[in-house]
Order: sequence, then structure tokens, then C-alpha cells
Amino acid sequence: MRHEKNCLNCGAEVNGRYCGQCGQENIEPKETFGSLVHHFVGDITHYDTKFFITLKYLLFKPGYLTKEYTAGRRNKYLDPIRTYVFVSLLFFVALFFKKNDEETASAENYNGHYVNKARQQLADSLRNSDKPALKSTAYDSIKSAVVKNIADNLDTLAVKDTTEAIGLSVGNNGVIFTLVENKYSTVAEYDSAQQAMPDSLRDKGFFRWMLRTNISLKSRYGSRSQVVVGENFEHNVPKMMFVLLPLFAWFIYIFHNRKKYYYAQHAIFSIHFHSFMFVLFLLFTVIGWLFPHINNLIVLPISALVILFIYMAAALKQTYNQSFFIASLKTLAIGVMYIISLLICIIALAFINFFTA
Repeated sequence: MRHEKNCLNCGAEVNGRYCGQCGQENIEPKETFGSLVHHFVGDITHYDTKFFITLKYLLFKPGYLTKEYTAGRRNKYLDPIRTYVFVSLLFFVALFFKKNDEETASAENYNGHYVNKARQQLADSLRNSDKPALKSTAYDSIKSAVVKNIADNLDTLAVKDTTEAIGLSVGNNGVIFTLVENKYSTVAEYDSAQQAMPDSLRDKGFFRWMLRTNISLKSRYGSRSQVVVGENFEHNVPKMMFVLLPLFAWFIYIFHNRKKYYYAQHAIFSIHFHSFMFVLFLLFTVIGWLFPHINNLIVLPISALVILFIYMAAALKQTYNQSFFIASLKTLAIGVMYIISLLICIIALAFINFFTA
């Protein structure tokens, strides 16, 4: 400790160990290596202690942290925003750690398409090169038969896949894009084919825009087009979830007394609830890794929804001093509104990433 009572950081008078103005500890600026290690370990331990205390109450006492925060008892708990950022980061890292099987399958489909196209081009070249001679000989006949046989075999091997599909699915592996366009290789080829069709059969409007964008993505990224769009989407999902926090708080706001409770309290409730949600999803993700045979079952999603419903009802009861029945009704209404909003945001984000990739 320094004997002087002036703060080296802000210059205010220090009456104890810490400055009352800026909070800096009044210690000698020239520390020994031992004291440096001591402070480092102390800070890590202090953070860990706060985190585990916060996690304990977050998991097993719904609504308790929100009530403590609004009552001003905050020092021994981790800040709500820091808690949210930390647990959501862990969840999204775990969720997107492995490449989805659907992405691999998509790449294989694209590669197979290019192989088939090369075989077909070779077959067409062989047929074009086999022009009938003016005076056909036995050699020419044998050669034509061999060329025709090879071309026919290439046609048989080259399965003409003309599949077209653009879709979005949400499952245990996260959000999966399906971008399949095996009919056309370039936008120019697509436009040429469209021009050759009668006007009534041509693609129009939004569907035409989607198909042209899909073909353009395939031309630029090849077999990685699905992966590129999927990765862009994954990078933006955490931002979308953070933006949804105030919307969720507003849903809570409209169901409670606006004179008794401030919006900020609902925002803190929203942060704590989403932090619990990400911890739960992280746990279920790990369970899916450890027990792959139950990963494709509907048990995990249903269990997560039931747990979230019970947790939120209990949190509303604790935070806003209402009966569990009333809290359950509000949870149901807020949950429906939130799920609808979430689906709208996911679809909007999917289209934005698709057309801007």
C-alpha cells in the first residue's frame, strides 16, 4: 500500500484501500513479480467466483438475479450483459463447431453434377467426331460402332440430374440451407433457356430473381455456394438474437403494469432469460454430441421448450410477484409472440444473406 493518500489515477483523496472516485487500488506502481502474479490470480479467482455464483442462481432460481439487480444488489454477481455475451458465445461456438452433414452432401451433389456434365460433353464430342465417310469401309463401320457404344455408355453413366431446390430448415444441427441448381451452370445459360420458352412458361418475379441468384452463387463459389451462404448466416445469427432482446423485453412490458415497472427491468429480465436459454441449448448440444443416437429424435427440442416454459413462468412469478397460473398464461402469450417474431427474423435474415452473398 502507498502511504500517500492521493489517487494516482484521478488525484482524489483516498480514505481507504480503494479510491472513492474511480475505484483504483492505492498501491505502489512499482510492483514485484510476486505481487503481479498475486493480483492476476486474485482477479481470475474473483471473476470465476462471480461467474459460478451467477450461474448457480441463473440455473436454479429463476427470476432471482433480475430481482437482485433491480434492488441494487449487483456487486457479487456477474454483469447481465457480460453473462449473456459469454454464454451465448459458448453456445454458438459449440453449435457451429462441426460442419453439417447437409453441407457435405450438397458439395458432393455439386461435384457429381460437374462430373456428369463432363461425361455428357465427351459423349457429344465423340458423336460429332464420327462423321460418315463418302465410301464406308469395314474399318469405318467398326469405328462407328465402337464410338457409339462408348458414347452410349457415357450417357448411361452420366445421370442427367436437373434438380432445382431452394430451402431453409431448422434442426438439431442448426439452420441448414439447401441450394441446389443442377439444371443450369451459368446465368447466361439460364437466360438463354428462358428466352427460348414461350412467355407463359418463363419464370417471373421473385422466383426468377431467386433462381438467377442461386445460379450466380454456384458460378462464383462452385460446390461451396451452400457453405458460403450458410456461414454468412451463422455469423449473423448471434447479432440477430442480440437485437431480439429488446423486442422480447417489450413483449413483457405490454403484459405488466407500466407505472409500477420500468422497461429497463424487463430488459434485464430478457437478458437473464436468454442467458439461461443459451446455457440450456449448450447443454443439449453437448448431449447430442455424446449420444448421437438421440440427436435426431424430437425429445430434445420438446424437452427444451417445456423447460423454457416452466423456467419463464417461474421467473415471472418471482420477479413480478404474481401467481404461477397468471405467470403461465403470460408465458404462453409472450412465447407465441416471440416464436412468430423469431421465425420472421430468421426468414428475413436468410433472404438477406442469400441475396447479398
